[in-house]
Amino acid sequence: MTASYSPQIVQSALTDPSRVCTDMGGDAAGIGQTLGITDRARTDTIALQKYVQFFEVSARTLRRPDFGWTVGAEFDLRNLGDFGPFILEAPTLGAALSLFRKSFAMIQSDSEMDLTIDGDAAVLSYRILDLDIWPRQQDAELTLSVFHQLIKSIAGPGWRPSALTFEHGTSAVWRNARTGPHCTILCDAPTNSLRFPARLLDLPMGDAPSQPVGALSQAITREAWARERDAPVAIRVRREVVRRLGRDSLDQTQIANAIGYSRRTLRRRLEAENASFSAILSDCRTRYAEIALHLSNRPLSEISEHLGYSSVSAFERAFKLCTGMTPARYRKQSRAPGTDATCSEACA
Repeated sequence: MTASYSPQIVQSALTDPSRVCTDMGGDAAGIGQTLGITDRARTDTIALQKYVQFFEVSARTLRRPDFGWTVGAEFDLRNLGDFGPFILEAPTLGAALSLFRKSFAMIQSDSEMDLTIDGDAAVLSYRILDLDIWPRQQDAELTLSVFHQLIKSIAGPGWRPSALTFEHGTSAVWRNARTGPHCTILCDAPTNSLRFPARLLDLPMGDAPSQPVGALSQAITREAWARERDAPVAIRVRREVVRRLGRDSLDQTQIANAIGYSRRTLRRRLEAENASFSAILSDCRTRYAEIALHLSNRPLSEISEHLGYSSVSAFERAFKLCTGMTPARYRKQSRAPGTDATCSEACA
């Protein structure tokens, strides 16, 4: 990440996590102070890294591995800045989730929320695009729990998702008898997602007034795009690379077009920031590989394919060039007792 840039989230998103932590007997204020989170106006933002750390520290000190999921079940969407109330006032669940997706960049930066249709199923997905923000298990489970609770409030108390997937390797949410999803949970997945019948998207949003959302949706899209463009070009390229890993082409021209530039203009803009596309791509691949090698048991062939290498040997050569060791050695060393789980500095 560029030294002067830091992913942000609206300060008000910490309201419910702090309350639940306190209700469980935790010292929310003390945790916040330790992390350098200060009291601000509800319209202000805090570093996303600190927000994610608040959940990890709370879960650990409270000995509640389901802390994130529990908070999500009690999360008030009105605490998501100016856009929460609009989400709750949408005419249908589908419209609410669409507004949620489009406004997400104004709630939390350097992240993606997506809603796709796969046959008869709808898939809500979420992940942070900053590979330096780890661990982030509690944040992922919080967000899917927010999705889960929103759908459940419309579909009825007996509803349960078809399946959940998580980026991380293990999860305790299935043990939560009161608010747990009670469905299939798959870990070590490319993203965090919740799958449910697409027909639920047409359900009305309870007693919420039927508000026209067309103009609002367009305005949110324009504002979100403007905020995305406010970030340094190197950050925008990094986001797009991470977004595409294992999913789309990592071609420089396509990525340049995706963020609104020609290949030549992108190169000039990056040079002005003392960056290059090849260095950003290499760094993203290496950091993703470090995380996958340390936190999952995925085979090298699967990681290599996900990162877009032509072969496992090409992946091994590139990884060794950046870290000084082979992927196999890195995996063994990073899991050795007493070693630091933090990813090493990747090559520039």
